Amino acid sequence: MKKICFIVSSPMTANVFLKPIIFKLSEKYNIHLACNFEDEILKINGINKIHKLPIGRRISVVKDIESLIKTYLFLKKNRFDAIHSITPKAGLISMIAGLLSKTPIRIHTFTGQVWANKSGISRQILKQIDKLISISSTHILVDGESQREFLINNKIIDQNTTVLANGSISGVSLKRFEQSETIRKSIRNKLGLKDNDWVFMFLGRITYDKGITDLLNAFTAIKENYNQKLIIVGPDEEGIISSLTKREKNIIYMPFTDKPEEILQACDTFCLPSYREGFGLSVLEASALSKPIICSDIYGLKDTVIENKTGVKHIVKNIDSIHERLIFALANKKLMKEMGLNGRKYVQENFSEKIVVNAWVSFYDNLL
Repeated sequence: MKKICFIVSSPMTANVFLKPIIFKLSEKYNIHLACNFEDEILKINGINKIHKLPIGRRISVVKDIESLIKTYLFLKKNRFDAIHSITPKAGLISMIAGLLSKTPIRIHTFTGQVWANKSGISRQILKQIDKLISISSTHILVDGESQREFLINNKIIDQNTTVLANGSISGVSLKRFEQSETIRKSIRNKLGLKDNDWVFMFLGRITYDKGITDLLNAFTAIKENYNQKLIIVGPDEEGIISSLTKREKNIIYMPFTDKPEEILQACDTFCLPSYREGFGLSVLEASALSKPIICSDIYGLKDTVIENKTGVKHIVKNIDSIHERLIFALANKKLMKEMGLNGRKYVQENFSEKIVVNAWVSFYDNLL
């Protein structure tokens, strides 16, 4: 049985994205996982063995050289038929180590570009890292067609790259992300929401790059009373929420959830005003729950929203544009609900977990 090793920086990446893929591939292949974990529990069925590799997320020359050496020795010892990295640092370390150790098949999946909205020397350095990953790989996957075009235009990859199915890493579980009026009422009751409250929601890492301050400013600028609420869910990594939500009683903050499929039920419109996204899986998850979308018009979200059919887009980094879309949603609630229903169909036809995971299996079958 051929051996495949997935390599990621954080076990969270494996927990969130790789579970259905590993489970399905394990029916035909011997699956290993290597990541930088301490006490975090990995609950993934189908893994033959988990290995610890000291791959940190942040750049550190000394530690990264040590990590490269250890990864090289690890790959030399285990002789995998294929290695597959996800996330930039894991890709940089493992693809170079794989090249040096003569691992025959070296696959990297691009899921977004840290440098997309940066400038100056930091942008150039980060671009060269992605370029090095590409050069060291034998096969490149990209989790969205618009991202693939962006990478080609920036000369990071060439045309000989692949988007599996219609995009996303692992697709959306239509069974897990299915509308439930019972769950919706339960969550809204817990949060003290009324039946006629129209709830906007952001769910994800709370950073400036996600456009969260733009969304907050656009929401608080609404002067009319539409019974509007805004729920923000996710870890406040840059201390944004503590200072900005005190001025507005209609904003609810929740620091964490391990059940996005439940908290998303409470909203009426999902918002992602991000400055950069590789694909925007959270948009598809919300769409699967029949939630209409308001998101920025960046390249990484191009494939996830059909304008005026499953949602509406605003100009990135433009508070007035976000404000206009929020007002549009509040003034056209029936239309927004129709967009939400269209979103469910769009995900069913293009991005279901079954479609994407089967594409992974076909990809590996062709290689191995």
